[in-house]
Amino acid sequence: MMLRIYADYREKNSGVPDIIKELGAIVIFDNLSVGDYVISDEIAIERKSVEDLVNSVFDKRFFDQLSRLSEAYAKPFILIEGDMEKVRKITSRWKAINSALTSAILEFDLRVVYSNDRKESAEIIYKIAEKSSTSQNKKILNLHEKPKFESLRDMQLYVVEAFPQIGSKLAERLLEKFGSIERICNASVSELEKVLESRKKAEEIYKVIHTTYTNKKEERNNKTSLLDFLEPK
Repeated sequence: MMLRIYADYREKNSGVPDIIKELGAIVIFDNLSVGDYVISDEIAIERKSVEDLVNSVFDKRFFDQLSRLSEAYAKPFILIEGDMEKVRKITSRWKAINSALTSAILEFDLRVVYSNDRKESAEIIYKIAEKSSTSQNKKILNLHEKPKFESLRDMQLYVVEAFPQIGSKLAERLLEKFGSIERICNASVSELEKVLESRKKAEEIYKVIHTTYTNKKEERNNKTSLLDFLEPK
């Protein structure tokens, strides 16, 4: 059986999932609540470039991300991609980065791995999946461990980000344009398209919202398309 690795949609353009596929794994894209790659019910990986590592430490995203990762998965990994010597060139406070990594290891039982480039990152992710493959399919993966929300705004963004191919930026853009989740759900395909700048994304979201839910048995017997429920203008 081929290895299955779940990747966040935002990793799609990084090139890493394509290399993982070339190595022989099946990559399934999803809107992951935490982490960039999910290997099993216990293992998830947060991939960070050296630049993103530095930025996330100083803008205080780093510990929030790793806290949620460790809450959701028993064996959390952080994969740091790039030359760590660049840290000294990016900031004079490079010791703070080492301190943050040390604290994360001790506080969140984090496993830290390093790669030189995206090819090596893909190889590491594949190898982790390969090593854990014996237990990978024994349990149903929970890809959507709910984070702790600090505000109603965070809850609203979380709901909208659950739509297919909608990241944090598009979720915020939709909420700013329509004002509420209810108005997003009531929007036409054309109205969604104007905000998303993609007809395909607009149609997919519209279909998710307006298609009647069916169980698995009914789903096998009924195939619907957008034209089945779009009212003529």
